[in-house]
Amino acid sequence: MDILEKFCPVCKNKNQREALVCKYCGAPLESFFTEVGVTTKNIETQTGDPVKTAELPINEAAVPPGAIAVYIEDASDPAFVSSDEEFVIGRKKEETLETFLDLSIFGGYHLGISRRHALIRRVESGYELIDLCSTNRTWLNGEQLIPNQAYPLASGSQLRLARMRFFILYRSVPDAKKKV
Repeated sequence: MDILEKFCPVCKNKNQREALVCKYCGAPLESFFTEVGVTTKNIETQTGDPVKTAELPINEAAVPPGAIAVYIEDASDPAFVSSDEEFVIGRKKEETLETFLDLSIFGGYHLGISRRHALIRRVESGYELIDLCSTNRTWLNGEQLIPNQAYPLASGSQLRLARMRFFILYRSVPDAKKKV
């Protein structure tokens, strides 16, 4: 997958792919800072095996066609449903125009969630996930992600952001142009 932009490791804003410094805060984009004073650094992180989808108490009817739902571990209803092109997962501290899944109300700070931890965006084949240089990292189906790199996000994927676990479910909109 071709990445069209870079995310600043300091302010987490989007920059052009070829940028060497952030156009918003001036931070260098080539080196990744892991501690910028905005997230509690977790010394220990739990690894654990991914859970089988059949074992989760998921309410699939809560996900409308063309939308994506984010379930927090052990929840039967989604914590967040979005039909937007992209949204940020993190801890919202100020007003923003972008769609945002604020994990503050779920104990995000104490579980090591960065203010702008990860981005989920719609692509032609479904969705993709990008770690935004989070302090305590992001895992997709048990594999740690490289910051600023896009990874395909299949429906049924399991995420771990720092010490918080999620389950992703989405349903595609049927293409009216396709003949069955």
